[in-house]
Order: sequence, then C-alpha cells, then structure tokens
Amino acid sequence: MRTGKPFSMPPIRVISPTFASQVESSKSLKEWLRTEETVRGICFSKQMEESMDCSYKSITNCTFSHVQFNNCKLKATHFTDVRFEHCDLSNISFAESSLFRVEFISCKLVGTNLPETILNHCRMQDCNARYLNFSMSKINQAEFTTCDLRNSDFNDCKLTSIAFTNCELVEAEFSHTPLRGIDLSDSHIEGIHVNLPDIRGAIVSTHQVMDLTSLLGLVIKD
Repeated sequence: MRTGKPFSMPPIRVISPTFASQVESSKSLKEWLRTEETVRGICFSKQMEESMDCSYKSITNCTFSHVQFNNCKLKATHFTDVRFEHCDLSNISFAESSLFRVEFISCKLVGTNLPETILNHCRMQDCNARYLNFSMSKINQAEFTTCDLRNSDFNDCKLTSIAFTNCELVEAEFSHTPLRGIDLSDSHIEGIHVNLPDIRGAIVSTHQVMDLTSLLGLVIKD
C-alpha cells in the first residue's frame, strides 16, 4: 500500500550457490552426520532420510535431488552453498539454523519449520510451501517465485530486500513484520493477516486494496 513518500527498497541481488567438485554418495546424510561435524562436497540423489535428529552441524557445497525427508530435525545447522531440487522436506525442522546461498527448487515444504532462522541469499522457486513457518526469522536478499505459501507464518520477521513473484499468500501471517517497500502486487493476498502499521508502504495493486479494507475498518457499500 503506497502511503506518503515513496520508499525504495535496496536492490535484490540473490547470489546463487557456488559449487566446487562433488562426489555422489551412496550413504545417507544421516550416516554422514553420525561421524562428521561438516558434510562437504556431496551429491545426494533419490534417497530417503528418515528419523534424523542432529544439532550444530554444517552442510556445505552439497546438492539434494529427489530426496525425501521423513521425521527429521536439523537444529542450529549451518547450510552454505546448498541446493534442494525435487525434494520433499515436509514437516522437517530447521529451527535456529542459518542458510547462506541456499536454493529450494520444485520442492515440497508443507509445514516445514524454520523459526528463528537466518537466511541470506536464498531462493525458493516453484515450491508447495503451505503452512511454512518462518516466524521470528531474519531474511535478507531472498526471492520467492511461483510458490504456494498459503497459511504460511512470517510473524515477527525482519525482511530486507525480499521479492514475492506470482506467489500464493492467501491467509498468510505477517503480524509484526514490516512490509514497507515490499512488492506484493502480482501475488494473491486474500485474507492476509497483518497489522495496519506493518502494511504501510507495501506495494500492492489496485484490486488488492479491496483485500486490505478490513485493516482500515471500512465497510464497502456498492
């Protein structure tokens, strides 16, 4: 919603992951993390990761393709230069983790938990991310493109240089998360939950204004 003096967000320049030489592993990530503090330079493909519960680990220069995660927790884990492609990470917990140059491409992230995380230079594209939980996270230089983020939780977040492009944000939670300068104009925002002070300065389209009239306490009469 444009109000007052126009505000310009810093340019969004998401840096893609940088990959060095990798080897394909027949071992699961869970097996690697049993003995290693840092997993580096591994390609995981067409595997099942089940009942993994690890904390304070590092995963760098790794790719995951068609990997399914079931009942997994990776608390306070550092991800650097990592790509997830066609993976199912539903309900996995990344609580208190940090993600730097990480991509999620065509992944299933239904109910995935990332509360109190730090994300820098991250990209999420063509993902089913309903009920995704980013509450109390800090997200900088990130792109969400053609993602289903219905009922997702961005409460109490700090967002800097964020782009939502053609996303479903229906019934998403943004309470106590300032949206000033963030362009929502080509996403669906019906039923979005946000406080009036936080929506000020957001960029929306003309038809989206009708979705936000309840925040102003207005009753529209035709």
